[in-house]
Amino acid sequence: MDTVNSWHLVETLVPGQMTVISTGGKVRDWTKIDRLSPGPEFDLPGFLELTRSSRAQQDVLFKGRRREARIRAVPVLGPSGETHGIQVWVGDPEVEPDPVRIVSGIAWLLERTVIEQTVEASAMSGVSAADHVPERTPAEYNAKAVKFDGSEELFAQALVPTHGQKWEGPMSVLHADGRIMRWHCWGRGRTDPPNVGLRLLWHDVTDTTEPDKPTLAELGMPSGLESGGTRIAVFDGRTGILTMWLPEAPTWVKWRDLTSGCGVLHDDDRATLSDALEKWTHDTSPVSADVRVRAIDGGDATGWKWQQTRLELRPYPGQLGDRLVLAVLPALQPSEQVLEVPTP
Repeated sequence: MDTVNSWHLVETLVPGQMTVISTGGKVRDWTKIDRLSPGPEFDLPGFLELTRSSRAQQDVLFKGRRREARIRAVPVLGPSGETHGIQVWVGDPEVEPDPVRIVSGIAWLLERTVIEQTVEASAMSGVSAADHVPERTPAEYNAKAVKFDGSEELFAQALVPTHGQKWEGPMSVLHADGRIMRWHCWGRGRTDPPNVGLRLLWHDVTDTTEPDKPTLAELGMPSGLESGGTRIAVFDGRTGILTMWLPEAPTWVKWRDLTSGCGVLHDDDRATLSDALEKWTHDTSPVSADVRVRAIDGGDATGWKWQQTRLELRPYPGQLGDRLVLAVLPALQPSEQVLEVPTP
């Protein structure tokens, strides 16, 4: 892979660690930064550390014994203002660097049950700066994808983070203009407050790699659930976080634009999820539970009420069976009496 006159993406998701993860939009395997150095006399680690800590672009014209090079380093800042990554150009002195590639930093904050994002992260999918929302729930972020096969591994890392542990995977995302993009995503676990969860980088690599498309079976899944009159929510049974919908949310549930990923179920009803997990340690049959679900109130998308709803809870069949719970909901709003409780 040609490393000259190209942009390289270096992740700095955990202080004290730096690896090259992409060159010219082509994914690399968490490679040491040494090979980017234009010569043994140049202190590349120090140069990149200055960029990381200062959060400011650095430029230098290197003149070594055997080579001259233009080096530019541009930080990729996350929502907290810390440096999630650095775009690095190493090229011939007479070559002006290309515009930086499209990269953004986000953070999955486990303790607050939200994903924080920068304006750049919103812009990647065509959202204008005026419509940027700095925080989204995990379910809202997963809803951006038209195909994402790495959700289980992502949840495993985000819900039970190990400091510095690596995760990566591709995601196909629908742009606001209707085209499908391919993003490649990298993350590392964080256990230091207030960063507990995952630090991540999203990189648009559509120009180098064809986006994956949903299979016919995946495209047919919504109609199958519709004919059955149900939808499926995936919850973290221990915290009550709504992680995603399979494949889409019921139109009556108020799940977007919440301040917490735990806000779909009433506080007093979340224990039904953890109770089901405990039961499944010796009996994996489905569990019926009457809970209060946040529902859209009439035609006003901003208004809501607690809707008494019967869920069928089922064990998650994958590696996160001790955490995730499948909740089958009616596709149409139930006719049960609304239970009036104070708005939290």
